[in-house]
Amino acid sequence: MVKYLSFTRCVIVCLFLLFSQFNAAFTQSNKRLFKISGTVFDRSSKVKTTIPYATVSFNDYGINVSADVSGKFLIKAVPAGRTTLSVKYLGMVPLDTVINVNADLNLDLYLAVADFRLKEVSVTAKSGNDGNGTSSKISRTALDHLQANSLADVMSLLPGVVSVNPDLENAKILTLRSIGTAATNSNAFGTSILINGAPVSNNSNLQTLSPTVNGQAGALGGGASPGSGFDVRTISMDNVESVEVIRGVPGVQYGDLTAGAVIVNTKAGAQPLRVNAKTNPNVYQFGLTKGTELGGNNGALNLGLDYAHNTANPTAGNVTYERFTANVLYSNKFFNRLKSTISLDLIYGKDTRKPNSDDAANQISSSGRDLGFVFNTRGDLGFDKSWLRNLNYVARVGYTTKNTYFQNRYSSATAPYSMTYTDGAVLSNRPNTDIFDEQNNKLTNIGPADQNLYAVALPNSYVGRFGIDGKEFNTYLQTVATFFNKIGRTNNRWLLGADFKSDKNYGDGKSFSNTNPPARNNAIPNASFRPRVYNNIPAVNQLGLFAEEHFSNRFGSRNLQITAGLRYDNFSGNRNTLSPRINASLDIIPNVFSINGAYGKLAKAPATLYLHPEDAYFEYININETASSIPADQQVYMTTTRVFSTKNKDLEIAKNEKAELGFELNIKQTTLKVTAYSEKLTNGYSLGNSVNGYIPLVYNEYTRVNAAQPIYKLSQSNNVLAEINMPGNNQVAKTKGIEFELDLGRFETIRSAFSINGAWLRTETYNKDYFYFSDFSSVGGAGRTNIGLYEQGMAKRNDQRFVTALRSTHNIPEVGFVVTLTTQVVWNESDFTKFGNDSIPVKYISKNDGLVYDFDKSKKDDTEFKPLIRNINERVYIKESYRPALMFNVNLTKEIADYMRVSFFANNMFRDYQITESKRNPGTYLQRNNKLFFGLALSLTLK
Repeated sequence: MVKYLSFTRCVIVCLFLLFSQFNAAFTQSNKRLFKISGTVFDRSSKVKTTIPYATVSFNDYGINVSADVSGKFLIKAVPAGRTTLSVKYLGMVPLDTVINVNADLNLDLYLAVADFRLKEVSVTAKSGNDGNGTSSKISRTALDHLQANSLADVMSLLPGVVSVNPDLENAKILTLRSIGTAATNSNAFGTSILINGAPVSNNSNLQTLSPTVNGQAGALGGGASPGSGFDVRTISMDNVESVEVIRGVPGVQYGDLTAGAVIVNTKAGAQPLRVNAKTNPNVYQFGLTKGTELGGNNGALNLGLDYAHNTANPTAGNVTYERFTANVLYSNKFFNRLKSTISLDLIYGKDTRKPNSDDAANQISSSGRDLGFVFNTRGDLGFDKSWLRNLNYVARVGYTTKNTYFQNRYSSATAPYSMTYTDGAVLSNRPNTDIFDEQNNKLTNIGPADQNLYAVALPNSYVGRFGIDGKEFNTYLQTVATFFNKIGRTNNRWLLGADFKSDKNYGDGKSFSNTNPPARNNAIPNASFRPRVYNNIPAVNQLGLFAEEHFSNRFGSRNLQITAGLRYDNFSGNRNTLSPRINASLDIIPNVFSINGAYGKLAKAPATLYLHPEDAYFEYININETASSIPADQQVYMTTTRVFSTKNKDLEIAKNEKAELGFELNIKQTTLKVTAYSEKLTNGYSLGNSVNGYIPLVYNEYTRVNAAQPIYKLSQSNNVLAEINMPGNNQVAKTKGIEFELDLGRFETIRSAFSINGAWLRTETYNKDYFYFSDFSSVGGAGRTNIGLYEQGMAKRNDQRFVTALRSTHNIPEVGFVVTLTTQVVWNESDFTKFGNDSIPVKYISKNDGLVYDFDKSKKDDTEFKPLIRNINERVYIKESYRPALMFNVNLTKEIADYMRVSFFANNMFRDYQITESKRNPGTYLQRNNKLFFGLALSLTLK
């Protein structure tokens, strides 16, 4: 703790000195400062109408003000020179215009309504270029045209993303620049999703059965896995105004991430009542939004409601998902300086699987329900100082109750269960009854905590039902100060900030009947389950400090921009990390050709799942007379329970190292942007085997001396290894790729715009630990073996894909008609595995003492070591690849008068179902491309 405090003081002192140095420079800055005033008008109105509370910004200078109720604004201390003025308002097309400031100016600024009657309609993702990394921006009109049901549907607009049919069937987890299952899990966990400036969190999610037994953290009953990303199905798209996806190196104000950031802004400001309805073969959805000016200086109030229902298989109807959201947001300008929003969201989501009459043997049913609220406030406090521009803040408090259950009829489920949490407890099927051996030594070990507890032999078949109660409490607070100084042609915009994040689970945890527990995992000998209470688990906390400079300088007509910053994070468990990040661009040929590059390190905190894992439990049967001829009321069943901590005190913070290099070419109306990138995550979180996860035990088994008396003698004593799954940093994901975005602009003669984007990427994923193997013959002590350790990183999985999407958008502004034809081609898709020494272990863990020894190859055929030799399937070496796949999608939107809009989409409209035989598994066929899928949306505007 002392080390942490010293380091924190050092960082604070450095930031203070940095601030002092530039404060001195600011006081000596250029004296040529001017006032910019003006009024924001609605271009679409027949009568000259002002727009109240529009946001007016000089992003280069860190200036961000809000117009007043009459649409007027005043900006003081604007430096001389050419710069970009930006104006934004809800439901309007953002305005970006370059002005030359050399005197006080009064401007009339006009915004057009963002509808489908514009000459150029924005229905695709637009490349961002604001110094915060390679990004794409998606407008409200693009969301309407796409008919997005969830945030996951929006990702299809990004370069290299294969489109999928929109539904709400399973948890929707966002990934960026990722391919392959292993890479997807790590990538999703490290993708940050921010709503109105604050990140949502999955860090306190514990809705999983027993990761220390299973070595995985699949969600119980539906929803997001605790070891993966946030389930975005709960985010209603009807109330979203814009989405920005940062795929590159984000600025240092974004913390607790390794992949990138998805920034969602909801509606704030006046807008007419809109009623929306959507339907497709799986989903029907209804929503309404309304923004009301409260009059005078009382601000605006926005309301949003949404209901969606998804049926996985309409012909069966037993697997469904429901979502209901309600949002209230108040926005206003206070003291003529502070622009602020305050919102309250209610969120309900429920996965349901009802029993299927065609599956009466298994009786599977499940449910996963989320119910919560989110309070969010953020604000921008502006200053008239020439050096201090504004102070931003955002605060979020969220509380979500999660109740899940799963029911199943188990077969071949015979196993012991003794109910105790005490390590070393020895219980029998007779509560508080001791069992002795022939020397009158007590075999049972019944402590004070285990009075009235007993061991049971579970039946071969039974119905098990278990549930998890989680109560996730998440808080977030961030404040950022923006400073600016202009010296000559050089602009210097500084950010200094801090944030704090805390995630805690107050739930009652896992519960089930002691006589009907979850079935054991046959792959982990003698493993067992126990209920666990969550509310005594500590919170996961994170404190971040950061500083960043946005530097720009003109060399003649060329512009150099550099955004460089440093972030310091302290996570729970006294884990610290520094994250430097830099983005830079330089004009080679002004307004024609520029180059850009980026480098950075990103860090993701361990979630509660990894930081506070549950203990591992094992049951060893010492006496089993259930199958004997002894009368049932005299039979003895005795077990020994062992309990082991799975906590990894050496768990590290997962870090991803990202680098980019690219260029942008502009010729007339055509823009080409190409970016090559590399990402290296070498210590991603994992749950699995480790050298410390094999614990040597002595497994004793007893038999009755004679049938008449319950007196026992030792029949077998064997050394065995208890296998536990522990959190670790063994996951490696290395990705490289090239993205491109080509915008050909609009051709007036045919009223059409064309764009094409795409990406080639390859991801290599593997576990850098040993590969652990043993072909044990039974769960009994006599059949147990040593554990073979094959070389570290033995199998490296490689996934590769090259995909392009050509979009042609034709629109007729006079009638509000827009149609987009998308031609998606997956040119290459393949996967293969690079194997090292996969046939002979390099070491082994001895079952006698749990120590690691070198493996002698000459003994591979010995009885003791033969079970450590893997049988190799030669087919695993075969590269699986597929020929190009072509798919056509169409999106159509038509506005009817001023009160109605109809949208339609069809995916794979020509029904191209490519059937491909697997090279790795001949006789197995894969159907590629989406099935024919279509949907309809209707929107009514009531003014």
